[in-house]
Amino acid sequence: MEKLTEKSTKQIKDRIEFWFFKYFDKTKLDFDGSELFTLFELLDTELQADLKQRINIENNETPVLVLKISDSEFIINTTKKFIRIENNMTEIIDYSEFEWHNGYKSFVIDKVKKIITQHDGYFSEFGLRKRNGEIIYWKIPTGVAGYGFWNVTKKCELIGRKFKQID
Repeated sequence: MEKLTEKSTKQIKDRIEFWFFKYFDKTKLDFDGSELFTLFELLDTELQADLKQRINIENNETPVLVLKISDSEFIINTTKKFIRIENNMTEIIDYSEFEWHNGYKSFVIDKVKKIITQHDGYFSEFGLRKRNGEIIYWKIPTGVAGYGFWNVTKKCELIGRKFKQID
């Protein structure tokens, strides 16, 4: 069994933000919270408050990233888990349960008869594989925001496997 490295909530938040900035090759100053995939703390304060009210997070847990699917649907990455919000319902995958992403299910646009994978403006089912083999599918954007989510959050597996939160 691997030895767990002790990390504070802030250290885990900083690590997730590091992966985010590295993937986009940008700094915090390059984001304003209006992006589909962005830092939670850059969201409008009213939206932050609304989302926090709709999710059940622990005292030592911090929302870090948010992927906006629609006005009522979001995926939030905290320092401990993925939280999918749709209207007033939530679905949670703890990082300790998360193994890897399975990627997008392919889909075809009727008029074009083309498989869409990396085009903005579309959505597709995206698989998150749990350690028990179960695959959970969530609808996410297929363009820049979705691929950012895919590439940044695949590393959350490390948090669940290697880090022990100490505060």
